[in-house]
Amino acid sequence: MRKVISCLGPLLLVTIALAGCGGGMSSTQTPLGASMSQVSLTIHDNPPMGVTVLSFEIEVTGAALQPSDSSSQPVSMLSEPEDIELEHLQTESALLASRNVPTGAYSGLMVSFANPRMTIQNQTGTTLTLGTKTCSDQQVCEFDPKLNQSSVTVEAPTTPFPITLTMNSPVVLKLDFNLDTSIQQSDLSITPTVSLVQLPPPNSSGGDQGDEDMELIGQVASIDQTMHTFTIQSGMNGPSFTIATDSSTHFDFGTSCSAENFSCLQTGQIVKVDAKMKPDGSLLAFEVKFFQPPNQISFAGTVTSVSAGASSFQIVLFDEESFGGGDEMGSFSMGAPLTINLAPQATFSIDTSGFMFPSGLNFASTADLMVGQEVRLHPTGAPTGTPPNLMVTVDQVQLEPSRVTGTVTAVNTGSNPQTFTLGNLPSFFTNAGITSIQVDVLATTQFETEEDQTFSGLSSLKPGDVVSVRGPLFNTMTMPTMAAEKVVKRSMSSGTSD
Repeated sequence: MRKVISCLGPLLLVTIALAGCGGGMSSTQTPLGASMSQVSLTIHDNPPMGVTVLSFEIEVTGAALQPSDSSSQPVSMLSEPEDIELEHLQTESALLASRNVPTGAYSGLMVSFANPRMTIQNQTGTTLTLGTKTCSDQQVCEFDPKLNQSSVTVEAPTTPFPITLTMNSPVVLKLDFNLDTSIQQSDLSITPTVSLVQLPPPNSSGGDQGDEDMELIGQVASIDQTMHTFTIQSGMNGPSFTIATDSSTHFDFGTSCSAENFSCLQTGQIVKVDAKMKPDGSLLAFEVKFFQPPNQISFAGTVTSVSAGASSFQIVLFDEESFGGGDEMGSFSMGAPLTINLAPQATFSIDTSGFMFPSGLNFASTADLMVGQEVRLHPTGAPTGTPPNLMVTVDQVQLEPSRVTGTVTAVNTGSNPQTFTLGNLPSFFTNAGITSIQVDVLATTQFETEEDQTFSGLSSLKPGDVVSVRGPLFNTMTMPTMAAEKVVKRSMSSGTSD
């Protein structure tokens, strides 16, 4: 009987947008030459299915467009390697880079990878051998899987190649890195499997890639009060990106800034930006969310288990970029397992992000904790212990949107709010006794296909459809409830195994 691989989240996507004006992904915009075209890349994830993958990080070391003219040199898209955590990109994309490339015909795209790192929960019933490490049944384990192949090329006659880049003719591509088929069943090593699709180009309001989200997390490096733009630095040594705002940009700064507008931005802040790509390749923020002020600390993770008395719980770290403000938290890697102890006066809150949730959905005490939730935490001091047995005490717990992929088993358009039921969940949930999740559809819920095309909503869903849902997850009676911020209809089958 083969092992089944299951992800809480999703594929690797690289979106290449080609437009005819200056770029905006670095700290300055530069005009295009007469024979140049703008190229931008984002990255996204698509889920595997059972050992549950809690975190999957890989370094993208290169991405190069291959000219049809074999005498021409490949055009590199990346100025430096990028570390990408894929597990949390099933409903949005993360921007890698943008640059000007020569117009002309291209026959393929080569993407290279290095240093995969994975955190799993072993639910096989036996002990796994992971390289030089062992992982007991039900244990959360972090390890470095073997990379069997360092690069993948998608080229003609495989669609969408060949493509011809011309001025003022945007082209959008998505490269999907399929975790389910990339993770080898025998030894959990990685053989990258990718596919590529062509999407509609962005329109003047920032995309008809449906409502494609591009997520950036980083520190505010500079602010232009005149142009209402700001630059963020991704990670300690990652690239910087210039972000434009307008009157429709939503600023979510909570109680830290009542103005909730551009004036709330300060250099040094850690923010998350959800943005759309404009036709000129620049980024326009539709939401800027405040994570923490300068020189303060927070971190985020996925809840993997809750103690019987709910005085502590375990997470897998997925947001290490918010550790700015010193070395009080030490050096944690993405995917590190942590035990969270609650301070006596710990507070609980919900990241609403401007959404109105149905009544009865609460996150006010330890009784509301459950596996699969994503939470942002504020520590009271330095961690204790040594990896993999690290413990941190926190005094603030904020519920963040989770990402869950499953199969629609029922649709109820007559209820208020309208709902659908998500089944065939990752074994991470079923092992905790959770076989179904009720998904509440909000007036503001976004619906789109895997190809980033919007569709009519709940009436277009039917039992058997595979979807990825983003939204806060609540520990409600009968079955858990997700308040859907976004629903992505997958074109793949859900996948089962013997």
